[in-house]
Amino acid sequence: MPFDLDTFFEICDYLDKPYISGITFSGGDPLLPDNREIIQAISTLVKFYYPTKTQWLYTGYKWEEIKDLPIMERIDVVVDGQYEDDKRDITLKWRGSSNQRVINVQESLKQNKVVLWCD
Repeated sequence: MPFDLDTFFEICDYLDKPYISGITFSGGDPLLPDNREIIQAISTLVKFYYPTKTQWLYTGYKWEEIKDLPIMERIDVVVDGQYEDDKRDITLKWRGSSNQRVINVQESLKQNKVVLWCD
């Protein structure tokens, strides 16, 4: 089903709830070229209407490939790298395999190096 304004209003219904801390972009890969424009639009609207809500993004791309995308200005945390079954580790927070990194996007952009998210 394509994303439309009604879908955005549905997202807003959830984000209006005080116990919802933010939005996560995942599934397939939100940064595949065909997805980038709509994900960018959603992220922009969420940041405008819900500036205190966090935005997480899961992608198979590595940080070095995506750090210069305009959407990164609004994303708080990126989990980068493809899930690798042979590196599966259920003890890891926020990621499924040890090759993936949980990156603090805004600090990484400021420092021009990868800064990992601390929980």
